[in-house]
Amino acid sequence: MSRRYALAMAALPLILLVAGLGLHQFHSGQASPLPYAIILAGLLVFLFAVHRIFPPELGRPAILQAFEGDAAEQGRARQALEESEQRYRSVVELQTEFVVRMSPDGYLSFVNDAYCRACKMTREQLLDPSWCELDVLPPEERRRFVEHLARLTPEAPDAGMELLNAMPDGTRRWLAWNDHGIFDSAGRLVEVQSVGRDISDRVLAEQARFEAEKLSGEREAQFRAIAEGVPLPIIISAIEGPEILFVNEPARKTLGVEVGQIGAEAISTWQDRATRDDLLRLLLKDGIVDAFEAGMTTVQGSRIDTLVSARLITRGGRSAMLAAVTDITRQREAEAEIARQRETLYQSEKLSALGSLLAGVAHELNNPLSVVIGYSSMLKEFSTDSTTVGRADKIHAAAERCSRIVRTFLAMARKRPPTRGAVDINEVVAASLELAAYGLRSAGVEIRTELEESLANVWGDRDQLHQVLTNLVVNAQQALLQVPHPRRLTIVTTGEGDVVEVLVADNGPGMSQAVRTRAFEPFYTTKLAGEGTGVGLSVCQGIVSAHDGSIELDTAEGGGARFTVRLPSGRTETVPAPETAGRMPPAPAAARILVVDDDADIASMIAEMLRRDGHDVTIADDANAALKAVREDGIDLLISDIRMPGLDGPGLYRALEELRPGLTRRLLFVTGDTLAPEIDRFIGETGAPVIEKPLDPQTFRRLVMERLRAMETSAMEGAEA
Repeated sequence: MSRRYALAMAALPLILLVAGLGLHQFHSGQASPLPYAIILAGLLVFLFAVHRIFPPELGRPAILQAFEGDAAEQGRARQALEESEQRYRSVVELQTEFVVRMSPDGYLSFVNDAYCRACKMTREQLLDPSWCELDVLPPEERRRFVEHLARLTPEAPDAGMELLNAMPDGTRRWLAWNDHGIFDSAGRLVEVQSVGRDISDRVLAEQARFEAEKLSGEREAQFRAIAEGVPLPIIISAIEGPEILFVNEPARKTLGVEVGQIGAEAISTWQDRATRDDLLRLLLKDGIVDAFEAGMTTVQGSRIDTLVSARLITRGGRSAMLAAVTDITRQREAEAEIARQRETLYQSEKLSALGSLLAGVAHELNNPLSVVIGYSSMLKEFSTDSTTVGRADKIHAAAERCSRIVRTFLAMARKRPPTRGAVDINEVVAASLELAAYGLRSAGVEIRTELEESLANVWGDRDQLHQVLTNLVVNAQQALLQVPHPRRLTIVTTGEGDVVEVLVADNGPGMSQAVRTRAFEPFYTTKLAGEGTGVGLSVCQGIVSAHDGSIELDTAEGGGARFTVRLPSGRTETVPAPETAGRMPPAPAAARILVVDDDADIASMIAEMLRRDGHDVTIADDANAALKAVREDGIDLLISDIRMPGLDGPGLYRALEELRPGLTRRLLFVTGDTLAPEIDRFIGETGAPVIEKPLDPQTFRRLVMERLRAMETSAMEGAEA
């Protein structure tokens, strides 16, 4: 018996060793039904040994007695077994990761509680032979899993994969599995021990990040497409640094900005860094800035005026400024041009108003000038005292000078189409100098003239040519005010071949090359606002070109200015010489003349001149009195002013057409106002002869005699017929 007992005691550690090995294999993922078979066999052997040691006939007391000595050791063995089981439970059942074991065809043989909870099924349901893991996998995932198992080998039994599992509750979860293949002695895969975890949240986060990145990429592509399609420069720059983060093609071409520029290079296109700082200050305060004016430098180095619209954005995790730049340089130039033209228009209107005022003043001066000229002329003619004649001559000369100035004002104020005729350029030069005489004299300008005596005439419009030369003279006078004495103005006229040349030169400050290049441009001026319009020289060039001529400028800074005007001569045309007293036509027979003028001095002076020629003169102070005189007595010649209160000259003409139509052919009008367009139309429609005030006695008497002689001739021809 002792021998059997010893044998049983010797077999017990062996049994425990085998059981421990089985547990170790299970814990290491290599467990299989074999350890359970070993444990069962060991128990059977142990029971057999005990039976052999303690035969039945000894009874229970004998058995208890046999084990009494080893009870303590057996307790310790049971305790170790329980502890091992507890460790197994803590490792397998109590962990959050999934632990499963299944056959290659998908049938489960073991699952832990974590996997049951995830599937929301009991262990019995999952281990039921009707449940197959492969059946619940989506077709694509099933194919991937089968291929994954096929890659497991005895040499490489471990592998991992991620599967989209269709859970029993209908949801789909992403699970990550670490699989270990268990093979038999022939190398066939007989079972798979798998440890897994739910990675759905990570996968979904990755998918969301991917979608976000994809969307971000799409938005970036859309932004770039829009930004590159906009014709305006667009720049994105980091607030800190600064650093250029994005530029479109217009920004590269126009401003020379490139991505990656940092620091001073990044803001080099801004002409003033303080301006950019002001923009950033507004942008950081409000997050949006529109129509911010800033000066920038182009890639060519030129300055441009811009309007910047900016937005505060985040790009690449950095606070940045998105700026769209609009070039408004041409707009500013256009605005400046409009301002210049507005100023020019203002000056033109002011000059027009001044011209009208001067014309009105000149018209009002015509009547007294006519009286002064008329009586001084008669005083010279009929006085026998040489002293009186000399004084009268001086009065007449001064009045004639005033008369010429008045006529110049009237000619400049007229708005008529150009009329071409033979023009004496020397006379036009003299008239221009006379008009500017006071300004030249007060500025201390020395005038030198070299006028060719036998100069051919020019076929053109006298008033326009007078405007050209007057403008050149006035410009020279203004330029000479900028230099110290001596100040000289030289005018030379010469004729060579079929060209008449006029040189107007001064020793003023001259012009720089830049000013000389633009001197004839419309509205270009170097004078202060209100002092010049910039149209003078351009108008001069236009007038000269219209006369088939040319105007040239030769100047240098500090070397004065020389304007040369060349005009084609008109040798076939001659300027009629002024009529003199010696060429007075033969006096006709004494005529009955009616003088109509609301100015009594003018009427009296005209009457006295005509009475000295033997005519019978009657005076009427208005048109109504003239009509009454015409009804009562016969009139050979009617001399009437045009501008009169009440019934004026045109009204008198129309009244005579009804009362005595033949008398309208005996009308001679005298006027100091030929500016009004209605007077021009009246004279043009009727063909009535007109004498302009101020009156020159000799010219007036000659025209009256010619008119009377023409009426006598007409009457004789009518009688013969």
